Amino acid sequence: METINKIKERLRVFFFNWVKRRNPPSDKKTLTQKNVYIFPTKEGGLFAGLLLLLLLTAINYQSSLIYLFTFLLGAVFVFSIIFCFKNLSGLSVSLVATNECFVGEEAIYSFAIKSGPNQYCESLVFAVPQEPKKRIDLAASEVVSLDLSKSAKKRGATTLGRVRIETVYPVGLIRAWTWLEFEKAALVFPEPIKGERLVVDGRLGDESDEGVAVKGEEELTGLRDYALGDSPNRIAWKHYASKGELYVKEFDGVSSSTSWLRYFDYGSGNKEQRLSYLCHDVLNYSDKGLRFGLELPGVVIEPSQGEPHKLECLRALALA
Repeated sequence: METINKIKERLRVFFFNWVKRRNPPSDKKTLTQKNVYIFPTKEGGLFAGLLLLLLLTAINYQSSLIYLFTFLLGAVFVFSIIFCFKNLSGLSVSLVATNECFVGEEAIYSFAIKSGPNQYCESLVFAVPQEPKKRIDLAASEVVSLDLSKSAKKRGATTLGRVRIETVYPVGLIRAWTWLEFEKAALVFPEPIKGERLVVDGRLGDESDEGVAVKGEEELTGLRDYALGDSPNRIAWKHYASKGELYVKEFDGVSSSTSWLRYFDYGSGNKEQRLSYLCHDVLNYSDKGLRFGLELPGVVIEPSQGEPHKLECLRALALA
């Protein structure tokens, strides 16, 4: 049994390597006879067996009626092959966008599916291994958007992998299918996990008590103009109520002006754990509207704040 499984796996690897050579990964695919494959379904195999049996019977008994019936059924089988192939051939499949997510969430891949002129595509099934299938229909020259998802299990740039598109339209005797691979990748951030830092910023309130050392105390030193991305918690609302102008509170001390999140600030953990700790702290600092920098081995992001800075840090963690 183990030998059979090894043979199946080798054949499977050989087949997909052959498919990949014929149809290399790209973000826009057009289905043609080069990348569409057809094969009878289980019902189609039984149907072909019935045709063969009827043909042998007709030859044995020289019955014109059985010949006629056999040829009519044979014509149905041939037309089902042609229509099933045309249901896929000419279809254009483009991967237009991906999302950014955290480990454990769903990576989304957005496609634009376009049919050719005078091509009506029925019952097209899109399948990603170990994910739910999606079914769509297209009228002639119609463009349909389709989102396929994949569970994000690892940090980093994650491609969708092989997508199988298949149809058994119109009568279910023939299956036409193709395997496609795309280049565009979704970016998966590390899973946020709270870790213990050796140096903790005093501005983080109660959380600072969990660290080994605490530096700096908050002391209001002045106001500055509001900028996009500033936390609502730091806006001087009393000033806004009296003057109608948006200002942001600034605080004194090294820790209250700039903080650094460093890869080696954590007392323990392997690379993935440390990146998860940093991811948690990046989100935490950003939610509090704090100004911080990020230092990874080989990567330094200068202190800043706001949503663009948070995304820059998360992307650096994803690709570290």
